[in-house]
This record gives sequence, C-alpha cells and structure tokens, in this order.
Amino acid sequence: MTGEAPLHALARDGGDGLLHHLLVDQAIKVAIVLVALLVLALGMRLIWKKAGRAGASRRDGR
Repeated sequence: MTGEAPLHALARDGGDGLLHHLLVDQAIKVAIVLVALLVLALGMRLIWKKAGRAGASRRDGR
C-alpha cells in the first residue's frame, strides 16, 4: 500500500469482504447508539412526567 487511504487500498486489493464487514460493524454500532439514545430520552420523559415540574402542580389538586 502506498500513500492511499486504507479503505481505498482494501477495495483495490480485493478486500471487499473485509470492507463490507467493517461497514456492517459500523452500522450496527450506530444503530445501538441511536436505540440507546431513544431509550434514554423516553426514560427521561417518563421521569419528568412522574416526578418533574409537571407532576408537582398536579399533586396540589389545581
């Protein structure tokens, strides 16, 4: 490999299988992070509704 970018060199040398594996691995990691952020957001929303500012005014009966 000369001064080429590593992924271009892999594709040129017939490393399509490895390149595919790396791209799928990266896509799975991104999906895991997005799902984790979604679960965190839903959990924070639930906590905010149960114990946050919105819940305090409802407990007074107003």
